[in-house]
Amino acid sequence: MSFIKPRFIKPVSIALLAAAIAACSTNTPTAATASKPASSKAVDVVQNNTDWYQVRTETELYLFDDYAVFSQFLQTGKAPYTKALDKKDNFDRSIVLALAAEDQSKSLDAVAASRLWNVSMAPAYPFYGEIREEQVIYVFSRYGDMVDMAKIGEPTFSYVEVGGGPKGERIVYVLAKEEKKPEAAIKAFHAKYK
Repeated sequence: MSFIKPRFIKPVSIALLAAAIAACSTNTPTAATASKPASSKAVDVVQNNTDWYQVRTETELYLFDDYAVFSQFLQTGKAPYTKALDKKDNFDRSIVLALAAEDQSKSLDAVAASRLWNVSMAPAYPFYGEIREEQVIYVFSRYGDMVDMAKIGEPTFSYVEVGGGPKGERIVYVLAKEEKKPEAAIKAFHAKYK
């Protein structure tokens, strides 16, 4: 440290200490206080952020935050209520919320699927997600990977089970670079469909 003049060390140290104390004493919400809901609508959103589902067609992207509605849609091609967002994804598909009947009157800020799409709500941990497109099921254990795939269309890293789906679909487990076989994601997927 002979290259730093001693007369500068003390003022710089004091300035850094003052900045650290100021940063610790600001009134920004912490994770514990930020997760506390302010209203009953917020409670519904917080309780519904553990899973997120999407179905891609040639012209539409359906978003689900309720597994029962998603499952019904897979069987019948219909949801109890749909709400077009008047937005398009990166692949020119119209974005549509698929909701349970009791959620149709909620504002978009109270619908978890909308907030997850807009990246305005943190997901719960552990997280589970699926994207269905034709005969492929993409399975996610990280919300960020699902958001990234919405932008680029395909996962960067994956583990594939050919014919592993309930109707013989190809299952693509989306991975982080360092992951090997995603045992927890495989177990979560098979628990939903067996």
